[in-house]
Amino acid sequence: MPVTIAIGSHVNTHSILDVVNDGLMVFFFFLVGLEIKREILVGHLRKVKMALFPVVSAVGGVLAPAVIYFLFNRSGEGVIGWAIPTATDIAFSLAVLSLISDIIPIGLKVFLTTLAIADDIIGIIIIGVLYTSNLSYIPLGLAVLFLLFMYILNNIGVRSTFVYSTLSVLVWIAVAKSGIHPTIAGVLAAMMIPVKPKVDFQDYIRRSRVHLKRLITEEHSHINVLTDERAKDSIFTIGRLSRRALTPLTKMEVGLNSFVHYIVLPFFAFVNSGLTFSAETKIFSPVTVGVFLGLFIGKPLGIYLMARFITLLKIASPPQDVTWTHIFGAGIIAGIGFTIALFMTTLVFAGTAAADSAKIGIAAGSLCSALVGLAFLKYVAPIKHKSTND
Repeated sequence: MPVTIAIGSHVNTHSILDVVNDGLMVFFFFLVGLEIKREILVGHLRKVKMALFPVVSAVGGVLAPAVIYFLFNRSGEGVIGWAIPTATDIAFSLAVLSLISDIIPIGLKVFLTTLAIADDIIGIIIIGVLYTSNLSYIPLGLAVLFLLFMYILNNIGVRSTFVYSTLSVLVWIAVAKSGIHPTIAGVLAAMMIPVKPKVDFQDYIRRSRVHLKRLITEEHSHINVLTDERAKDSIFTIGRLSRRALTPLTKMEVGLNSFVHYIVLPFFAFVNSGLTFSAETKIFSPVTVGVFLGLFIGKPLGIYLMARFITLLKIASPPQDVTWTHIFGAGIIAGIGFTIALFMTTLVFAGTAAADSAKIGIAAGSLCSALVGLAFLKYVAPIKHKSTND
């Protein structure tokens, strides 16, 4: 069913699939960009030593699935789908891991979280590089100018989320017109969002305390916020200060979180996950087998072997209390590839029988990864651990 947007004489008609994948999914990638920026500045990616082990392991978790897929699709239409099994769905993976959070070390959750974020970064690069066509330099130049303007505003102290939201929309339009996939605009714009609040935290505490004291010293039983102007003024002022004490990045991340996870992603799954079985649909086609084995076998093998390799070279080591059995189990769970894998499928195989074959592989691979990974960590991985090099 087409969706038509008309502004004056300008009429644009797009399918619902295009609206979801090129429009709504920008919000998802914008949120991913905000999370990546936060992790780089204050999270698990802020120190090279902390980030190196899961990030390099993530590289192995991308290479191995791609190689396995390619072994089954060395020619024909399926060859271009090698990127599909390289993805990890961070939300589903962490949701599965949370089911056994009481019997796994906290370091394992940190490892899988950082690995999934690194996997997202690699996936975004793949989308940006492979799915760019007919590059138009004027819109691309405009996108760069808008991003530069956001950077300047950030540096001179502008903290309005409305201003940055408006400029992010302009970046999205320019990037879409340039030939680069529009979801990349979400990540680029997110990198320009300020991480400093309008009101310094110490200043916030000092100014809020004045108004809190005013409320506390009043006779509580006689305060009526409907009629007491002094009390209303203090409450409104504290509220204003609280909003200004939050960074634009935090406000946008919190504001988008529910919208993305409860509206955008379910709608995306509804529109993209439908299977059309026909005479051309092959359940055990090379594409299906390549995607399934890439997720279910390639992910854990790639992550585990790369982790072992960099530890052997003494480049990095596993987190405290995390054993090699845990690493392999986390690698299995990393094979849950739903969102990004489905997204890449729509980019590579849109409207073809290969798309249905890929979706079968994604569903089967992700489901097996979730169930086997959960069982492996629960019944095989040791609950008590004394060494990181068992």
